[in-house]
Amino acid sequence: MRNTYTNEIAELHKWVESTDRQLGTGLPFLHTEAEVQAVCQRIFFIVSVIREEYPFYALHLPTISQRLFSGNRLSGFTLNSAVFGELFIIVQQLYSEPINAQFWTSIHSRISKISKELFCDGHFASAAEKAMKELETRLRELFRELKPDATIPAKIGDVIGALLSDNGVFDLCDTSTVSGKDYRRGIKSLLEGAFAAYRNPAAHANLPCTKREAVEQIMLASQLMYVLDK
Repeated sequence: MRNTYTNEIAELHKWVESTDRQLGTGLPFLHTEAEVQAVCQRIFFIVSVIREEYPFYALHLPTISQRLFSGNRLSGFTLNSAVFGELFIIVQQLYSEPINAQFWTSIHSRISKISKELFCDGHFASAAEKAMKELETRLRELFRELKPDATIPAKIGDVIGALLSDNGVFDLCDTSTVSGKDYRRGIKSLLEGAFAAYRNPAAHANLPCTKREAVEQIMLASQLMYVLDK
């Protein structure tokens, strides 16, 4: 997973690992002014770019940086081992998970499998587009399962209609009740709207997509995929 601070966190992780090995020897050692400056600069740069992903870490890392070293350029700098322990844990997580991927635990497995890596590498538009394509693939699979002798329509709107119109073949819910009929009609409208708004435009042009917009599209695709699982 790569993002705007991949190189900085990799260098900080390398320093943390090396320092941890030195601490393990039990022998005293000092840090140079140049080393201290480099570490603190990397910490502050990382703070500037993780506020959205890890607000708690962004809040506390500046204090950790201030307390991490003591000393001066003449005598050298010593390390506060307790504060270093806090930094060690934070850096290990940021290095292994530079983008907070917690929300993926709730995303449908088919969507996660196709989109998560792209999203975590910062390819938000591709991740969102792949999610919608996977949803379309599932709809076409349902059509093939429920109408094995029919030709799958070229247009996804016709596939949705065949599955979820009033006479559709997909038994989504109990349509003997008003609530059931409304639910079926609502899901049909959501699917049609999702493809009209996101899938079809993306098929004809490379459209910009922010991280927030990608999350919204991925969550919508996941929600509708779970509905189709019913």
